[in-house]
Amino acid sequence: MSNQPIRVGIVGSGVVAQIIHLPWLSRQEDIQVVALCETDVRKATMVAKRFSVPNIYQDIEDMFNREELDVAFILTPTNMHLPMALLALKHGCHVFIEKPVARNAREAQKIAEAARKVDRHVMVGMQNRFRADVEPIKTFLDDNQLGDVFFVKTGWLQTGEKLDKSSWVFNKKIAGGGVLLDLGIQLLDLAWWMNGKPNLVSVSASSTNIKPDLEVEDYLSAYLTFDNGMTLFGEFSWAFPIGKDRFYLDFFGKKGSSWLSPLRIQRLWRGQVLNITPDVKIHPRSIFKKSYETELQHFFDFLRGDVETLISPIDEAVTVMEMIDKIYQALENQG
Repeated sequence: MSNQPIRVGIVGSGVVAQIIHLPWLSRQEDIQVVALCETDVRKATMVAKRFSVPNIYQDIEDMFNREELDVAFILTPTNMHLPMALLALKHGCHVFIEKPVARNAREAQKIAEAARKVDRHVMVGMQNRFRADVEPIKTFLDDNQLGDVFFVKTGWLQTGEKLDKSSWVFNKKIAGGGVLLDLGIQLLDLAWWMNGKPNLVSVSASSTNIKPDLEVEDYLSAYLTFDNGMTLFGEFSWAFPIGKDRFYLDFFGKKGSSWLSPLRIQRLWRGQVLNITPDVKIHPRSIFKKSYETELQHFFDFLRGDVETLISPIDEAVTVMEMIDKIYQALENQG
């Protein structure tokens, strides 16, 4: 990228755009958000005024035809990710897509192929990779300080009678699936990436609907095995019958173990269990927001050439979507 300000177009003005992306982007002196595309004009007008975005469009193609953009942010329901990403790439933009990248691996692969053809970069928003409490665990894993990881246990169990989410999340045609594509994919991606991105060998899975009126699953558990000897158990729910939410990612290696949220790392040494947990200098309540900001900073640092390797690129997202597809296939085979 040149030394000129990076020109950004935002597609979608929902919660994640208003709480995360636009506040951070609007604070950067070398980034200009020049356009916002949103079908709801009233909403777009309010959001654009709040963040000083000069141009509003209802039609995405109109935005690309009229604006000279360097980067497009796709922050829309999942069914629109593929056509909008292809259009952005056609117009020469680098692309940031919020998770999940698409409804299935086939759609994700089409985005990856298009990006290669036009020599543009696509990053997928997996902000958990940028958590301050993830970094020390990954460092220990990369250095083999915990030994070979043979078991991973992870889960994201949300509680509550009311499912406080956008209605499209429960529409299979739009979202592509249920809780697995909303919550599960984030922790499966994280566990896979932190352990060296091994190849998937086998999958078994089960699901049920705690809320019987939903057309997508609101509880799913899966058991995955990989070619590096690691097995993984994951459980994910929007409406689990517990008192408060649970979010966890536990690694068990032959020399030690680690736990996420809260962070804890232990190592075996001469028959003793040593606590080697580092002091992470960030308040637990700030980890979530900070991970998004670190993710965005990394994306633009990469585009400027300040870092060599893009974390969470489209090709890795394709592999993760292939894992998701195989989990859903395992469920279908049971039926």
